[in-house]
Amino acid sequence: MRLIPTALKDKLPKGFSYPLGAEAICGALDGIPHFDNAKFWFHWRDEYWASRWRKRLEDRGNITLFQVGYAEYPGNFRVFRVYSVPSQYTVFAREHLLVELGRVRHKLLEAGCESRSFQIAVKFNLAAAERAIKETVQRTRASHFAQSEIRTPSAVGSRR
Repeated sequence: MRLIPTALKDKLPKGFSYPLGAEAICGALDGIPHFDNAKFWFHWRDEYWASRWRKRLEDRGNITLFQVGYAEYPGNFRVFRVYSVPSQYTVFAREHLLVELGRVRHKLLEAGCESRSFQIAVKFNLAAAERAIKETVQRTRASHFAQSEIRTPSAVGSRR
């Protein structure tokens, strides 16, 4: 597996993390011809205006996890941008991104190397992740309660 070099990696503010690193993404996209002239850019937010980005976080809206584009800088190269998420969503964002990278890989193979206008983005809905977190917590609590109920009769019975 070839690794794409990282051109930029923003230092993250406390409470944020990147859902996946370069090695995991390269593994998911292995074999695409776009690796020949590509770079990773890791950014802590997906929008220049911090206030608008923070508003989307507060509203539990859509944020971008990953984006493929083309940079018209000297050398013309494919850019793979990775964006951070609030840390409490990292596990769900990672799972979502791993699934979506299969779709990205397929679209990159369809587009071919020469397409400079090709762009793709993987979005992540914070409200859906919030619901999934709550459901996971409820299932965990219910499972713990059920295990307690099962243990109680056997513990009482073993004292006789």
